[in-house]
Order: sequence, then C-alpha cells, then structure tokens
Amino acid sequence: MPDGPGDGEPTVKRFRAWIVLAAAVVAIPSWLAGQEDVASAPQTVFFKANAHYHDSAYDQAVRDYELLLNSGIDSGNLYFNLGNAYFKLGDVGRAIANYERAWREIPADPDLAANLTYARSLTGAETCEVPLWQRSAFPLRGRMSSTSLLWVVCVLWTLTFVALGVHRLAPLQRSFLYSACGFALLTLIATLSLGAQLAVDVWPQRAVVVGVGEAAARFEPAEDGTVHFSLPEGTKVEVTEEREGWLQVSRCDGRRGWVPSTALITL
Repeated sequence: MPDGPGDGEPTVKRFRAWIVLAAAVVAIPSWLAGQEDVASAPQTVFFKANAHYHDSAYDQAVRDYELLLNSGIDSGNLYFNLGNAYFKLGDVGRAIANYERAWREIPADPDLAANLTYARSLTGAETCEVPLWQRSAFPLRGRMSSTSLLWVVCVLWTLTFVALGVHRLAPLQRSFLYSACGFALLTLIATLSLGAQLAVDVWPQRAVVVGVGEAAARFEPAEDGTVHFSLPEGTKVEVTEEREGWLQVSRCDGRRGWVPSTALITL
C-alpha cells in the first residue's frame, strides 16, 4: 500500500532541488521577518518536517510543511506529504484537499493516485468519471502537469516546423514530410489535451469539503435554507458563485447548492 494511508510505516516524498531556487526568488518581507530559517534553508525545514512525520509528530509535520507553503514554495511532493500528515491526524478532508493540489503537479504519481482513492473510499466522497469520448479525444489529459504538457506541445510544434523546413530544402526526401505530418498529428493531440485540462481541471475554481461527516448544500445561502443534498467529506466540487460566508457549488451531475465557506477548502 502506498505512502500515508496504507498499511505499514509510510515514507514521504523527498525534497526537490528546484525548491531551493524557488525559495531564493520569493520576496515576502513581512513574512520573512520571522521566518529566516525557511527562506535560507527550505531543505532543512523540509527534512525536519519529514523527521517529525516519521516520529509520529504529525501536528508538527503539518506546521513545518505549511511554513514552506506560506513562504511561497510550491510542489506536488510538498502537498503530498502534507496530505499524508493530515491523514495521520484523522483529518481526511484536508488530506484529500492536499492530494488534489498535489495532483495538479504530479498527476501520474502512482502513490498519489492510490492514496487519493483510498482516502475517498473512507468518506464516500464522490468522484466525477471522465466520459469515454473525452478519454479518447484527450488522451494526455491528466497524465502530466499542465506545465509539462505545455512543454510537450512546444517541442512537438518545433519538431513539426523543423521537419517541414528540411523537406523544403530537400523535397526529394519525403521521409521528412511524413515525419512532419506525424509530429503535426501528435501536436494536435497534445494541444487538445492541454486545452481540455486547462478548461476542465485548472481554470474552474474547485473546492473540497472538509470537516467530519457531510456538509449540507442548501437551496439558498442561509442556515435555515432547505437542504438540497449532502456532500460527504473530501468531495471535490466546482465553485460557481460566492456570497458573504457562503459558496455555491456544483456537483458532478450539475446539481447546485449553497455551502458555508468554512466547510470547504478552495484549491
């Protein structure tokens, strides 16, 4: 069973070297006034958080992981480890929320996928099934981060134009024309997958239900409003509107309801 929710003593993701570079360019003077240790040695804070996790001091691990996030450092591994720590504290909703955040950075990670599935199974959180036609039309959606997919698109476009250029210089070498056509087809697939991922998974504002039990979604943003449906802890929804202290959310089936903002964590 994977890291965190699984059986046995879990491990945590390692610190990525680029996080040090990210910390070096973060400039938040008011915050850094009391957090010089995080700004100067984020790797040390990360290792300390992992040590707290292995020592079962999960509340301290959460504190250190969130210090890194509040300093402007952002990575899938960091969210993954934070989700594990919350899971160990019994806060499955916040664990799922951080797994969802990690998914945007490392969607192909098998441990993340297994932990997220297991955590959802404990709460009965609903998931939106991707229709078969979308899986066929956008085969790369959800298989890599949006940034990585954008790089793939750029590389494929470059290869397409290079192959066309070489064919223009040597028209008798038709293999370059065939290569250009192949690269163009791959570019189209990658571009459509990137567009679908941004339009469906990244740009819409999402939120995850936190707290023990279920959150009531009401027909109107009021405590005495009629309950329309309930959302199990850990359910991911789309935020469609916001009013004072309330968020209107949409389920996978399109049904909408108003939930107190305190019952949700936005992603």
